[in-house]
Amino acid sequence: MKSLDSILYVVEDPAIESVSSFARALSLAGNNQARLTVLHVAEEPRLGPFSSRVRIEDVMSSQKQQALEQLQSLARGLASHTDIRFDIRFGIRFIEIIRHVLRERHDLLIKSVGDGGPHSFLFGGTDQHLLRKCPCPVWIMAGETRANYRNVLAAVDFDPWAEDNLQRGIETSLNDRIVGLAASFAASDFAQLHLIHAWQPITDNMIRVFGSDISDSEASSNRRSELLEHQHQLDMLQRRLQQQLGAEAYRYLSPYFHLRQGNPRDIITTMVDELGVDLVVMGTVSRTGIPGLLIGNTAEVILNNLECSVLAVKPDDFISPVTIE
Repeated sequence: MKSLDSILYVVEDPAIESVSSFARALSLAGNNQARLTVLHVAEEPRLGPFSSRVRIEDVMSSQKQQALEQLQSLARGLASHTDIRFDIRFGIRFIEIIRHVLRERHDLLIKSVGDGGPHSFLFGGTDQHLLRKCPCPVWIMAGETRANYRNVLAAVDFDPWAEDNLQRGIETSLNDRIVGLAASFAASDFAQLHLIHAWQPITDNMIRVFGSDISDSEASSNRRSELLEHQHQLDMLQRRLQQQLGAEAYRYLSPYFHLRQGNPRDIITTMVDELGVDLVVMGTVSRTGIPGLLIGNTAEVILNNLECSVLAVKPDDFISPVTIE
């Protein structure tokens, strides 16, 4: 399992930041011996009628000092041997955050859920921009974060009939990355690891198109064939995970593999409730070679329906629309 070298923890409002989320980030950095940077991005102040009496540099300096003291106070209450770097910047929040990721090459971005709670993903705000545009994995912590998670769910997807070898390779790489991160966090928390793949029969779509031209026996045989293909892909993923972790670590994690028929939007949210999942690790979809692509529609709907924390992972070929300058 690959360790983390550099973690960025983003604080939207230093005055009300979640202590449990910050403690979780601090613990993760310590366990990985990773660099931890705490970043707050403030809006540039508007002086209005005070512009002739006050220098904007002085206002920014005062705001920066106040935010720094609040962040340092937050860290002081938590015992840690991890060195923390604090950074206060001004500008458009999501742009400055992603620029920080690009400049410092952070492995992971963590923040507590923004205004509006976990159901605000689709309705604007910093969280949505980061989930769509940040190149490194984005961990959005919802609610009062536990010191240790009990159940981690990795949601994977694949198309057994994909003919494009490039797309198949991207799909495999993304699934392996999702599962690897989920396994890493499950192991560090002594949590149970679950993997879910939800599939929908192509046969049913063909029946809707051709109707009675497909007999019941042919439909049943085709569904069975599709099920076996999806199971085969899941078995291959299991073998790759065993190789990635090694026999001893795999036995320790003893992951559960779930193959469910149905719409991923429904299956994943149902599994979260059934298993009492604390963290969902899932991929977002991009088009190869097109910069700045958007989070996939299915992923976005799922994110909007989850109550738990989420770790969103981009494909390796993802190119952020935000640049350093």
